[in-house]
Amino acid sequence: MVKRIASLIAIVALSTQCLMAQYNNPLGRVPSSQIGLSVGGKVGATVYFGDLIDGGRAKWTVGGYVEKHILSWLCWRIGVDAGQCKGGQNDNLQFNTTFFDIEAFGKVHFLDLIQGYDDDRLFNPYFTLGGGAMMFSCKKEPTSSFDVKKYKERLGNDELADKWLYHSKGMEMTGMVSGSLGVRYSVSRKLWLTFDAKGDLLFTDEFDGHTGWPTNSETWRESDKKYDALWTISLGAQYRFYSVSKYQSSSKYSRKSYLQNRRIYERNARRLRRR
Repeated sequence: MVKRIASLIAIVALSTQCLMAQYNNPLGRVPSSQIGLSVGGKVGATVYFGDLIDGGRAKWTVGGYVEKHILSWLCWRIGVDAGQCKGGQNDNLQFNTTFFDIEAFGKVHFLDLIQGYDDDRLFNPYFTLGGGAMMFSCKKEPTSSFDVKKYKERLGNDELADKWLYHSKGMEMTGMVSGSLGVRYSVSRKLWLTFDAKGDLLFTDEFDGHTGWPTNSETWRESDKKYDALWTISLGAQYRFYSVSKYQSSSKYSRKSYLQNRRIYERNARRLRRR
């Protein structure tokens, strides 16, 4: 008797699993490893914040990523970004930095976590947390209005003056931690528009071309901070390869999904009748 009950339970469980797989993966045509896989791209502006920088911080950035849905509310994302940033100081010094980074993130859709998964949610906010590595090349020099000769005479130390006025080490590398807040807007079940604000904490103080500054006593004073911060604000698009999801929307959204699908069906039926 026990064996029969156990066999019955196993059959029911297996049948349920097959039905669920059929429901979320029509006709079994989509490889399970590819369900929930998407790619995205973005373009935006960089805003730099660091010590001894007074203004002129905005530049550009572009990026792309691959994302995989692993839980109903959690995704893994691997992304690359490239761009430039700049900054200026009151004494007519300026720096320009070109960078390229690769990062890995965990991405949380907090409405799906709090309210339950809804694959048809129009606005879906999220936050990410992760880290990676950045390659950067910074060039720092005085503007044309800066009187280098007069500055060196006032400082009385050419070596310290050059260390402060110029910087060009070539390509360097640093680690970083990153986080972002964003929201995506659903155009369809396969395409979303995105808005994202990301902050990068860089484990270097040379992203802006200096780690200190000369004092009037002809000595070099190190900066108090041993890191720099970079913000990027971007707009983009994200494309999911398959419209199906391996997660069912929470039961509270069943009626909503039914009505939406019925409207789509009725609209398509009217178009067919007109033909």
